Amino acid sequence: MTVMTNLINPLAVSFLAFALCLQPQSSSAQTPAVATPTPEQIAASDGPTDSVPPTSKCPRDRRLASNLRYAILPIKGEIGDSTVTEALDVFIKGSPASRSVNALVLQFDVTGGNQPDTAALADQIIKIRKIMPVIGVFGSAQGPGAVLPVLCDYLIVLNPTADGVVMDWAPGSDLSDANIAEQIRSNLSTITARASDRRYLKAVLNGLLDPTVDLFLWKGSDGCPEAGDSAPAGVDAVQLSSGKDSATGMTGAQLITAGIALGVQGGIDQVGLALGVKTWQVQTGVGEKILQEIQTTKRKDYEKSHFALKDGFTAIKTARNLTGALIEAESIARESDPRRQQFQGSYSRSWRGRGWSYSSGGTYSWRKNCDTAIDAWTVVLNLYRQASDATAYAQKAATELAASPQAKRNPEFQSDVAALQAEVDALMTQGGMLTIKGQNAERSLQWLRANYNQPVTGQ
Repeated sequence: MTVMTNLINPLAVSFLAFALCLQPQSSSAQTPAVATPTPEQIAASDGPTDSVPPTSKCPRDRRLASNLRYAILPIKGEIGDSTVTEALDVFIKGSPASRSVNALVLQFDVTGGNQPDTAALADQIIKIRKIMPVIGVFGSAQGPGAVLPVLCDYLIVLNPTADGVVMDWAPGSDLSDANIAEQIRSNLSTITARASDRRYLKAVLNGLLDPTVDLFLWKGSDGCPEAGDSAPAGVDAVQLSSGKDSATGMTGAQLITAGIALGVQGGIDQVGLALGVKTWQVQTGVGEKILQEIQTTKRKDYEKSHFALKDGFTAIKTARNLTGALIEAESIARESDPRRQQFQGSYSRSWRGRGWSYSSGGTYSWRKNCDTAIDAWTVVLNLYRQASDATAYAQKAATELAASPQAKRNPEFQSDVAALQAEVDALMTQGGMLTIKGQNAERSLQWLRANYNQPVTGQ
């Protein structure tokens, strides 16, 4: 009997409550075992449904098909790589790469991670269990990610007596913070409502909330894990709390003793024997192919996002240059107005019996000056439209990039997008001025075309 005296990280505690809300739990040691009907299980599609593994007698264990073709997905290192979550999503959606398998093996070797990323993986594991059996192969797990292996249909510990095989919910911190304890306690009603077959997890949670009680785990007579503040006589039990310290973790051997995992000597290829299936066959390259496809897509998205960012800054530069050119062009267009004093002498008039009127030469000069002014104002209007389009393009790029996955998971890229948005905001402050200049150009063009054949003196 091993006394576990390490303390638990508040973040891990918070996530444990979250994970338990999603996961069914089994019967308590303090309540007599009640025979309950085996819940309907979604069996693998290949072959008849057999009994539960010969190493287990728990009636609530998932039944398995006689022939299992499995793919392997590793969950290693720091929890947080969305590639694994997306790979599980591929299995949920039934892509061509995953249709050749009817079981999924998750290989755990977790060294840490945070609550949101772990929660995302937990959600995917629970969803995929509705599609096919999920077998967890346990190497070691620390931090909030340590709760992930127990979400699988079966947990396998390879070579359980080897050093370093341990499920550790983050030792070295304590539960003295009343707010954290209350946060978990507030979820108890939800956990209880959903706890249909794994009450030992609820008992562990209670032990975390109240570290003054003793907490034991063992395998009951029906083969199901049990938990309580004392262990029945004559059973091999794992003591997680001494009545002074909060629960922490278990070694691979303790996971097996408590009935939480099955022990296997050797590699993953030996797991089928422990599960009692007729055929246990790996589909080589399936998991690797899915991961490679996701990584390729991510790389393309990465390149696309960076090209879009570069185009956004180019649009900013273009809009600034066009705005400067527009201001200069507007000044030239105003100077070319045919009504200005310097052009009046070219509109000669003559007496034609009924009064003075413009000569053909004067009308010709007027039209020629109108043509020059029309060309100048057309340049202004085109520059206005181009500057507006460039600004709108930059605004659209900044908005789309801010919502992109790249910006959400890459702080450096997010900072670049924020810089682009700041440049856009600076341009948008000139939007009113640009609009007025565009409207002036349109009005001037309309007037010049309306009076093209009729000289007008004065401004």
